[in-house]
Amino acid sequence: MFKWSIATVCMGGTLEVKLSAAARAGFRAVEIFENDLTFFNGKPSDVRRMADDLGLAIVALQPMRDFEGMPEPARSRNMDRARRKLDLMEELGAPLLCICSNVSEEALEDRDAAAADLAALADEAAQRGCRIGYEALAWGRRVKDWMDAWDLVRRADRPNCGLVLDSFHACVRKNPLAPIAEIPGDRIALVQVADAPGLLMDPLSLSRHHRSFPGQGDFAVDEFMQAVGKSGYRGPVSLEIFNDQFRGASANAMALDGMRSLQTMGERLNAARAAAGERPIAGVAALPPPPAVRGVEFVEFAAGDSDMRPLADLLTGLGFSAVGHHRSKEVTLFRQNGVNLVLNREKEGFSHAFSLVHGPSVCAVALSVDDVGTALDRAEALGAATYSGRVGPGEATIPAVRGVEGSLLYVVKTGQDFWAQDFEIETAAPATGGLRRIDHLSNVVRRSEFLTWTLFYKSVLGFVDEPQVELADPYGAFYSRSVRSPDGSVRIPLNIADGGSTMVSRFIEEFGGAGVQQIAFETDDLLAFVEAARSRGVTFLDIPDNYYEDLAARFDLDPLLLDRMRALGVLYDRAGQGEFFHIYTQTYRNRFFFEVVERRGYDLFGAANTPIRLAAQAMAQDRQRDAEFNVD
Repeated sequence: MFKWSIATVCMGGTLEVKLSAAARAGFRAVEIFENDLTFFNGKPSDVRRMADDLGLAIVALQPMRDFEGMPEPARSRNMDRARRKLDLMEELGAPLLCICSNVSEEALEDRDAAAADLAALADEAAQRGCRIGYEALAWGRRVKDWMDAWDLVRRADRPNCGLVLDSFHACVRKNPLAPIAEIPGDRIALVQVADAPGLLMDPLSLSRHHRSFPGQGDFAVDEFMQAVGKSGYRGPVSLEIFNDQFRGASANAMALDGMRSLQTMGERLNAARAAAGERPIAGVAALPPPPAVRGVEFVEFAAGDSDMRPLADLLTGLGFSAVGHHRSKEVTLFRQNGVNLVLNREKEGFSHAFSLVHGPSVCAVALSVDDVGTALDRAEALGAATYSGRVGPGEATIPAVRGVEGSLLYVVKTGQDFWAQDFEIETAAPATGGLRRIDHLSNVVRRSEFLTWTLFYKSVLGFVDEPQVELADPYGAFYSRSVRSPDGSVRIPLNIADGGSTMVSRFIEEFGGAGVQQIAFETDDLLAFVEAARSRGVTFLDIPDNYYEDLAARFDLDPLLLDRMRALGVLYDRAGQGEFFHIYTQTYRNRFFFEVVERRGYDLFGAANTPIRLAAQAMAQDRQRDAEFNVD
């Protein structure tokens, strides 16, 4: 059976903190990175007792570097060094020593000599009841690929000398993965897994700084694990992640992410085996299935008394009607066709606390799902924090999961009419209106949290991600990656704030953290909608005339249509035969803004227009600050 493990190098902090975090996240095995042991203020036996107390098995000590295939006297010195490591392993209670392929320029091009060194060390280890494992580093001097490492292990021909397989090295070198299935499972000493983004970078730099948990990158980790599963290997599967952001983050958060990534990787592995008519791998616990997400049921805004009137006026200008008030709370429901927005001005509870920290903001989003119970069961199985708020007599209970920056993701049953149960519906919304549905919601997240929230949406909600894109900003650039429900009904671009003065970084500063910055609505006739909204007093983002001159040069647009778009401030993009019209409101108190889109066979987000939108928002914000300064 597989046993999920994590190397201490994956987390930041002291060794005590790392081991506690691993145990808290549900791990029952760890690899000890020797640097962590060196920095530990105690004996290896103390680490062994600490691990035992936490229910953690120490599965390996790593790494042993630049060992095999060295000329004398380096070879003799290496054997002495290896014996001291074996002494350390005995005291630590680690059964396996991991050896990395030699990167020294002195390494001999003599496979028989290298194999003889592995055999000699295996014999030393056997006297102590230990094993050794040999791993190919992608930047090794003589051995770079798992096939060559396997050749040396076979040449060493010792039962306690096995192969260490690492998905990073196999994938970054583009090694064939299917033949791994042909390795006898009992000759594999350890399996290590790591993902990584598909960056054009040398393997060493990519490995040292940009590894990630399975499912967070672009490598074929699932294919690698399918081959491992077919080999018959049934030992520890251990995360080995070198990442600057991970080491600077909370050890508890990283351990939880690591466990979550392994759980969902195991889920995909057994799903692939089931599809092939193969038995599931023991030790991979089944998870409740991902929820079938059908759309956004409502968006909730936290607002104080001073924001209620301007927000209500803005929503009314966009065509929403205040149709009801909550029976026991200071909450108002605004509705337009299938779009529900809630303004919460409670003086206590979650929304109030959220507004104290972030000001007027989106504090919650409700997703409609086919099975609420299954959605919550999966969230809890994957370590997500759940939430239940105050409920009055006879009111609906709407459970939630904690989302970005402590916001809430409510889950409601698709088609459930809880509105009449919780709200006094006073006015029916107009039968027709410009906005039909919520098209997408944009989150701004810190770079250090980006991989965490990508994994959250993919694992807990079963979303899929799209390729990362780089977007230009007047004050720099930022990256964005979208996640979406499998049916496309919910789409969430994750924009990465990486410091500086970009608009996404300004949002983090003004908002006091990560959160929802943009809510996009879909309409069937954007130009008519904008004309009506402007007549009701809505102000949209000012777009420079030069933009429309550029449109005329790039696209064969009807001049009358172009003039109308210019007058209204509507942006345009085209992909293939698809067309996209969209417009943005002014940003409300530097926190969030609305977008309205019209899609004509177009399924993207209009990224070509993002730089002009960001420039216009930056100019508007700068003008506002100048005006405030002049008043002062």
